[in-house]
This record gives sequence, structure tokens and C-alpha cells, in this order.
Amino acid sequence: MILKNAKIYSKGLIHKGALLINNGIISKIEFNHQESDLKKLTKRNQDNKEIDCQGKLILPGIIDIHSHLRDMDQSEKETFLTGTRAASFSGITTVFCMPNTKPPAISAEQVKVWMEKAKNNINVNVGFISGVPKGIDYNEVIKIIELGVIGFKIYPLNSLNKIDWTDMLNIQKLFLISHKFQIPIFIHPDWPLSEKKKADFYQEFMLEKYPFLKFHNKLFPVHMEAKYVSFTLENYFKIITDNNLHHKDYPIVHFCHISCKESYTLIQKALQINSKLKITFEITPHHLLLSNEIQLNNPNIGKVLPPLRDKEHSSYLFNELKQGHVNLMGTDHAPHNREEKIEEFGAPSGFPGFETYPLVILDKVFKFQLSFENFVKAASENPAEMFNLKNKGFIKEGYDADLFIVDKVPDYKITPQNFKTKAKFSPFEEFTTSVQIWKVFLGGIEVNNVKSIPNGKIIKRML
Repeated sequence: MILKNAKIYSKGLIHKGALLINNGIISKIEFNHQESDLKKLTKRNQDNKEIDCQGKLILPGIIDIHSHLRDMDQSEKETFLTGTRAASFSGITTVFCMPNTKPPAISAEQVKVWMEKAKNNINVNVGFISGVPKGIDYNEVIKIIELGVIGFKIYPLNSLNKIDWTDMLNIQKLFLISHKFQIPIFIHPDWPLSEKKKADFYQEFMLEKYPFLKFHNKLFPVHMEAKYVSFTLENYFKIITDNNLHHKDYPIVHFCHISCKESYTLIQKALQINSKLKITFEITPHHLLLSNEIQLNNPNIGKVLPPLRDKEHSSYLFNELKQGHVNLMGTDHAPHNREEKIEEFGAPSGFPGFETYPLVILDKVFKFQLSFENFVKAASENPAEMFNLKNKGFIKEGYDADLFIVDKVPDYKITPQNFKTKAKFSPFEEFTTSVQIWKVFLGGIEVNNVKSIPNGKIIKRML
């Protein structure tokens, strides 16, 4: 297949050009091509397909390192099929999914069931992040690692396995596993608030009736997120020092959805002390662009963990993205039933994110508020490099043809009713975007059309 008359993003620049794709791989790139160059490509074109891109822009497929694809006992909220279909129509060609499933993915047997459920039911490539087995059972950890999971995830607020992740001995034990097997530990950073403090906030809210999203922010405050980040870093450094580790043997830690400048600053200071630390973090589009001041008909649509923060935090984090200091983004795509979101206090946290991510972030690029380079690095290139995804994340010869083609159009409203996910709601409803996603390719196969069949692969970490 040839994609011609395109603009192609490569190495921080946009060039006019054409791509030759054979057997799902980018075989040849011709920049500023002449007619003679196209004739050479045509001779090498194995399937004889040609697509005139009409001057539209080709970008590497987005790699979303944080999502919840539900399925199994939560299939009413989302399935592998519907979730990855939503991703495939959004320019997202690889996703990592989290283990807070029902039942939770905390054993080798359950991870196998999880992976089997995905086979032949995924429209994009999927990597699996496991929970930690009960008791941090070492033999079970090895069995799970052998299945090819990307890493292990911990939730200090609501442990999947009844392990107390505020106990320094538990987190150190996990870091030693990461050190030995060089496998990432994904951390939801939040220190639990005391029940008394929560009760005080509930009473205050009932008396004063301030906005619900500000109340939710108080229940899961900035300083408790930062406290867990600090706790993690202290124990990370302790493991390195106590075991006299060489930097190649450092544990690998990834902080999920950093939402405030305090946590961000703690991580950046640690990396300034030692640039060889194997520490990464992601920020979500909603923590970059939204605050708890957002006006919604139903405030629970914006209920998420970590909460939408005060505007100073989103402004600060977006500015850091603009400066090129944010290396990774992830949606935390978390579908729920709309009916669940009606309950005032009992509504679950989370909302879908695949289908708004490129529309709201690339809109900032098209409107010159963010560079293409910083977007592509955080969305595609850095995830591929940091999580060792071979031949992905870049538009290069010899790399997988995981691509999406976009165009700038007049502003239009984001309409959740048209989402492919089962969760047809979003705090970005009524936002406008100038981004049109034209075509999406996974291994050179167009996946954003109604006739496409699931051809995604399960991505496994190389041992």
C-alpha cells in the first residue's frame, strides 16, 4: 500500500511525502517525492493499493499506557471489543489495560483467563498489567511474569489483594521483585485519608453545599497524593542504597495519572538528583485541561480519581507539557454505566477517555498552544521507548505501520452520543475541536471503519 500526497511527521518536522507499506511494515519513506519516486514505490507495492492523503497529516499511532477495558464480570460497562473499537477510531493503536477487573487479575490463572478473553476480540494491540498476587507470593509472581505482562499495578486506596501498600516492608519487597526481574511497578499514588477526616468533609459539604467536584477533591486531596509519591521515592532510594545497586539494576517505577504540581515537583527533583533513576510518570488529558471549576449538568460525570484539581494545577501541568517536560500521557479510560453516574455519593469514579484524547490535545497543537514534537513524544515515541515496544511509536523504515491520519477542520462539538465505547458521556461534552481523524492503520490495515474486523495482538513483555 502507498500513502501518497501526505504530510508526514518525522524527527520533529513535517515533510511532504509518501509511505510504502508492505506486510504491515513501513518499507520506504519518500520525502518531497517526485513522480519518478512514486513510480519506484509503485513497482515495490505488493498489494497495489494507493491512498491519496490529499495533504493530510500522518502521525505515529498513539500508545495509551493506562486504560481499563473491563469485560468479564463488567462487560455491561465495556468489553475488549467495544473498548478497543473506541481506541481504533481515535488513532490509538496500542493500549495497556489495568487489573482492577472482576474478578481481579491477581493470579496467573486469572491473568490467563483475562488474556484469553481478549484473543480475537481486540481492534488494537493490548498489553496487560497484572495485580500483585496475595501475600506477594514469589512463585506466583514468577508465573505471572512468564505470561508476558507489562508490569504490576498497586492501588494503596483499595488494594486488590488486601496488601497494605502504606507498609514500607511491602513496597520494598515489591521493589526488590522489580529490581530482580526488571519489570515495571505501576503505582496509583494516594495515601488514604482517615475515616474521621472524611466524615468531617461530608458534614462540611452537607452544611455548606459547595460544588460537588470541589468536595471530591477534598476527599482525595493533593497533599495525600504527594505523600504517597514521597513515600514511594523514600523507599525506592532505600532499596538502591541498602543493596548498593548499579543503575542498570534499579527497580522500575511508573507513577500513574500525576494530577498536581506537588507530586510532579517531587518526581522531577528526584530525577534531578539522579538522572539514571528508572522512574516515569504519566499525566491524563483531563488533568492537563480540566479543573474542578468545570460546569456540568451532572457533576458526577467529572468524578474521577485522582480528582479534577484546582485550576492552578492543570495550568501548571499543561505548561510543563508545552515546555517538553512531560514525557508520557495516558487516558485512564474508565467506562461506567451512565445510570451509576446519577448517584450523588455512590457514583464510581472515572469516565471514558480514548475518544476525547486526540480531539482535545491535538486541538491545542492545531491552535499553536502545543508543539507537534512534544505531542508526538508524549503520545507515541516515549511510551514505545520507555516500555520497550519494539518497532512502534515512530514513523521509520522497518517500523510497524501503526499510523493515523488527521486533518484540521472548522471547530465542531464533541458529541459523546457518537462514541464507540459503551460509556457515552464525558466531561469534555460541549467542548469544541478542530481535529478530524481520517484514517487509522494497525500494521497497515485500516481499522477505523465499520467493516474492520478485530486484528489486534496481545503485546507481551520480552523476558
